[in-house]
Amino acid sequence: MYPFTTDTGIVRNRWYMAGFSSEITRQPMERTILGKPVALYRKEDGTPVAMYGLCPHRYFPLAKGRVRGDALVCGYHGFAFDADGKCIEVPSQNTGSGFCQPTYPIEERGPLCWIWMGDGDRCDPALIPPYSDFGLEQEGWRYSSENYFHLKGRSQLLVDNLLDLTHLPYVHHHIGGGGVMASPKLEESEGASLYQVLRRSKMPWDPFLELLFGKEAAYEGLADFRIVSDFYGPELIRTSMPVITTGAENSENPSELGALWIMHAITPETEHSTHYFGFAVRNFRHDSAELDEFQRQSDIKIRQQDVDAIEAVEERLDAASAVQRELLVKSDGPAVKVRRKIQAMLDAEAAPIMENA
Repeated sequence: MYPFTTDTGIVRNRWYMAGFSSEITRQPMERTILGKPVALYRKEDGTPVAMYGLCPHRYFPLAKGRVRGDALVCGYHGFAFDADGKCIEVPSQNTGSGFCQPTYPIEERGPLCWIWMGDGDRCDPALIPPYSDFGLEQEGWRYSSENYFHLKGRSQLLVDNLLDLTHLPYVHHHIGGGGVMASPKLEESEGASLYQVLRRSKMPWDPFLELLFGKEAAYEGLADFRIVSDFYGPELIRTSMPVITTGAENSENPSELGALWIMHAITPETEHSTHYFGFAVRNFRHDSAELDEFQRQSDIKIRQQDVDAIEAVEERLDAASAVQRELLVKSDGPAVKVRRKIQAMLDAEAAPIMENA
């Protein structure tokens, strides 16, 4: 499965985002995750439930049914399943059943819900990406700009895209100053994330920065800036807008103006399609509805451009990779390192299968 040596490109033992908390309600919804249809709903106390989404009787989608109390009732023949998946009612015979529908651990953390569909003995909520690293558990940060895209492409193409930002002046050509990303200085490290790449360059004050930080933050000359990409796993990547720091060439060097983290939650739907959830967290201009709307509209436009590019690649990727070896260049270094980390995860999951074969 390109670009990996395994038959699958999906790492299963991860907490993937099932949806925004606001999406999951008392009205059941279905979302295919890691190749399986999942019915999502809330119990009476508000706790989210994730259940295999097809009724075992005639395989009718359970999300087309209704929630009664804490149970999910199939809309075809009325079979009812409690929140643990146990069939508690078969109306045609006035009984329940010994059958138990599969359910999946789901954790609601603030505005996000995470689902575990891997090995049960490896499920640990402590493995959910660290919120403290990007402001979701700290005061002084504002959450905004929820958006979602259904991507008709394998999840790894999105990971590659987010680790190689040299596409900015071409795919996102409307962004001022994007040309500085064509060949920036790179620094690599590991910390709270599994892998971080830091890009540094210099940047003059421009209209984009004014929209972001406000007129009062304007400076003269060139300021240093950094753009960060953090790989927490195949399920989550953090990138940043330019974080402006002091510039040695300025007569009055600005202090750091603030951080705006652009979050990318990546949930494989199938081997060739992906749920792409986006949101932003910032530590400045907390009360600016104008900035909220600018960020939301900017995010939607930029992410749609990425989606369009990735879908164009996916359409002919299998045929192309069979004919021609991929040309990798210096700027692909971070993406290739992340591919190796994911390949190691895939190999580790495949190892027990090989041993039992």
